[in-house]
Amino acid sequence: MREPEGIFFSCGEVSGDGYAASLARALQGRGFNEPFFGMGGPLSLDAGAEIVRDSRELHLMGIGDVVSAIPRLLRLKKELAGLIKSRNPRAVVLIDSPDFHLPLVRYLRKKGWKGPVICLIPPTVWAWRSGRVKSLRRFFDLCLPLFKFEHEYLKGAGVLSAWRGHPLADDLRRPAPKAGGKRIALLPGSRQSEVFRLLPPLKECARLLGERGYEPVFSIAPGMPEGLKSRLREGLEGYKIWEGSGRDLMASSLAVAGASGTAAVEAMMLGRFMAVLYKGSFTSWLAWRALVKTPYISIPNLLAGQEVYPEFIQGRATGQNAFLALLAYLEDGATGAKTDRLLEKARSAMGEAGAPDFWAARILEQANLHASSDRRETEE
Repeated sequence: MREPEGIFFSCGEVSGDGYAASLARALQGRGFNEPFFGMGGPLSLDAGAEIVRDSRELHLMGIGDVVSAIPRLLRLKKELAGLIKSRNPRAVVLIDSPDFHLPLVRYLRKKGWKGPVICLIPPTVWAWRSGRVKSLRRFFDLCLPLFKFEHEYLKGAGVLSAWRGHPLADDLRRPAPKAGGKRIALLPGSRQSEVFRLLPPLKECARLLGERGYEPVFSIAPGMPEGLKSRLREGLEGYKIWEGSGRDLMASSLAVAGASGTAAVEAMMLGRFMAVLYKGSFTSWLAWRALVKTPYISIPNLLAGQEVYPEFIQGRATGQNAFLALLAYLEDGATGAKTDRLLEKARSAMGEAGAPDFWAARILEQANLHASSDRRETEE
């Protein structure tokens, strides 16, 4: 077997590609000059990573979508495991996308891989499918979650975990200034199934907003595959669209409506109200109702301990509901002020700055490498 070199990574979601890019830069900042290679997207490529497979192969949503893609995912799993075995990296970093990465790490261990494996952004075992915590204990050498409540849950379950904060605590240290104008950001998401389930209610919301004198603007996420972007442009003919950073669109808007996920956390850090919509496949919805153990799907609501962002799920994910929620925030002074106070409370739970550098330090330790930069004490 060849001498260990480099760090392998794998991510699937657009957000995961962003975390991979942040990690790549942090590793470079700590003097790591070996290959950082694996499955990534345009963001990690721009950060200097070596891309061997396109992360957009994992742009799936929910159990129903994953089931239909099983044959392709099985082939991909074997190919990536073979690549890891042949190139022999110092460590493997699997970022989010647990429906793919948990089977990958099990297969990798079964095939004899004994090197360190780190789970960056572990699965939400605190919310549902808690049985996956056994895989985290057995197959991973370390988990690096985004939130303190996740870290504490994992530690209590016997998983090796370390946490300092969320990377958005670096990027968005304070809320964006209040936007002028009448713009409202509409975010249908970045995954194909998500986008086309949310597009009809968001169009309805846009129509109602326009009639009320607001300026609805649809985001087309930069990380989308070009084919999906083209279809979305066609579906949004006659509407205003934005193809730059979704974060920049939210910062320039009065409020937001759209898909749950990373965008909701970014909106919270920017100080923007959001109406959260979720529409999954029927099988995904059945699984969610049966298994999810938390009262909310939106992280800002979990951090605040109450509903800051109204959540409209499945049949309630209508343009009318989103419009009325936006209207209550924008045109009822008391509602708006209360929401802003709760957003400030939720932001305070995001931890300290320096998360990507913290991740890099812990991963280098797992790889038995010592970077030149100073280390800070870790919270474990």
